[in-house]
Amino acid sequence: MGRYVKNPKNDNPGAVATEIVSVDTDTRPTGENGQIIYNTTLNKFQAYIQSQWYTMSTSEGTKTITIDKFQGDGSTTVFGNNSGNTLDGSTQANLSFSVADEEDIIVYVGGVYQIPDTNYTVSGNQITFGSAPPANDGASSDHIITIIHGLHKIGE
Repeated sequence: MGRYVKNPKNDNPGAVATEIVSVDTDTRPTGENGQIIYNTTLNKFQAYIQSQWYTMSTSEGTKTITIDKFQGDGSTTVFGNNSGNTLDGSTQANLSFSVADEEDIIVYVGGVYQIPDTNYTVSGNQITFGSAPPANDGASSDHIITIIHGLHKIGE
């Protein structure tokens, strides 16, 4: 790996940086687990993991994280696409994004992490729970459903 990462002498003692080798897609190395490059064809950092180059970042550098909150009522299992209730109960629930893969979101019910494909599935802008999130008991936050979107997986 030492031949791919350069640590140039830095004349500014307060600044520290590591230079990652920049190559285009056609000239990138064959790859060994743990290698990191900057792909100039894609304008993205890539890491080599188990026989494949995966994208680590985009050149934009800025991501939007979206959080939707709903409330359970003890009987509703489907939220989004005008199903279920918003946190204040004033409107029907709508996801503010469309989801292609359960693993692209993080879901909590009452602060407890929900496991993709085990506790819930998604289709477009709708999430379906295997069992209904609890109703508001007036004493706890067990009924609050929190869905976080925008934390993308490596390789996408």
